[in-house]
Amino acid sequence: MSFENKNLYHLLGNDVEDDSIPAPVAPREVVKNTGSSKKADVAPAKADPARAKTNKSKPSGNEGALKNKVNNKSVSGPSSTPSKHAKKSFDRHSKTGKTDSAKKLKQGWGSDDKREVDESAAQEDAEEEAAEEASEVDVSPEQQKKSLQDYFAELELKKQEFSAAKPTRTVAPIDGEVIEKEQETFVQSTQAKKVKSKAQKEKKFLDIDAKFADDAPAQTERTFNSRKPTRGRGGKPTTSTRKPVSAAKKPVVNDKNFPSL
Repeated sequence: MSFENKNLYHLLGNDVEDDSIPAPVAPREVVKNTGSSKKADVAPAKADPARAKTNKSKPSGNEGALKNKVNNKSVSGPSSTPSKHAKKSFDRHSKTGKTDSAKKLKQGWGSDDKREVDESAAQEDAEEEAAEEASEVDVSPEQQKKSLQDYFAELELKKQEFSAAKPTRTVAPIDGEVIEKEQETFVQSTQAKKVKSKAQKEKKFLDIDAKFADDAPAQTERTFNSRKPTRGRGGKPTTSTRKPVSAAKKPVVNDKNFPSL
């Protein structure tokens, strides 16, 4: 039995048999030039992984352990370790060991047995205080009345008493002898104390004959250099008729014109 291959698409008539039609050209790949100076992320040609160093030191200790969690595993402490919260937050019982016994309550606040005794004692104290107040008689001094004239008369008497001359006090003579105690010397000194006597300095007076000159400074004569002639404007010699200023005369001071000090 033989099979014949048939092209079913041949029946459509889409095959191109004309050789004059040129074959389609593959599109050209365009490489965009960005002008960047960055190097391409490509391994260099000299990088050979076979030539890499294999004797690098490996991490040791804690660095060598594999750690994939931020916090370590929480481990509870031993039983001997005291807890952080010794006292519970909801515990309101006092742990000082001080308690109020029945005896303390009776002595502090009192008991029913002693109430009658205390009331009878208070009644007796109140009766005694009332008896003492009744025995005390309030005797208030009577106010003395006086006229205005009597008051002024008393003031005049008081003024006379103050203005009167007071008698001088006299001291009675003392009958007795004055006793002078001598200071005892336990260790007698062998040398007498030397007393330095300084001569009194006398004041010395200095007599001077002072003369005062004029405070204004003396004017010096202007000297002209004969070697270098003076030049005026434009380098021309000057024909100045200026004369040198003479120095100021000093005043004549005579001691006869001033009185002696």
